Amino acid sequence: MNKNRFYLLVLLGVLLAFAPSCNTDPCKDVNCSNNGTCLDGECVCDTGYEGKSCETEWAVKFEGSYLGFDKCGNTTYNLSKPAVISKRSATVVRITNFGGFDSFIDAQVTKSNELSFSNYEDPARRRFTGSATISGKKLSGSYTVRFSDGSTESCTFEYTKQ
Repeated sequence: MNKNRFYLLVLLGVLLAFAPSCNTDPCKDVNCSNNGTCLDGECVCDTGYEGKSCETEWAVKFEGSYLGFDKCGNTTYNLSKPAVISKRSATVVRITNFGGFDSFIDAQVTKSNELSFSNYEDPARRRFTGSATISGKKLSGSYTVRFSDGSTESCTFEYTKQ
């Protein structure tokens, strides 16, 4: 009988060792809005998204109409009509009337509050390179514009969302 008990205990131990775990999947009830992946019960958001459930697109923070000024050299240019930012994707925005040029540029949203543009050619063949940061309603940054004749101008700007 002792021998049978021993074999029964060994068999029970083997079954327990290979039995499926009772632990539940920590990601079972986590929804990352199709914009991220669950890892250990937390969402890891794709580039261009943030939030507990990856529900917020970075580009949305920039959308809106802005008024303000550009300072190029010693000259300040006040925008006579708004610069308008619209979302093209989670990581790309279009800025219409950027710098008061009555044209547009597309910019990459590189972080939750930053955008950049590199050698972007507008329809008038001007090339823009620069970056900006948004804080609350204020968008500020710097850029260089290369005109079609090869001349360049370096500027800073500060716009406020209306």
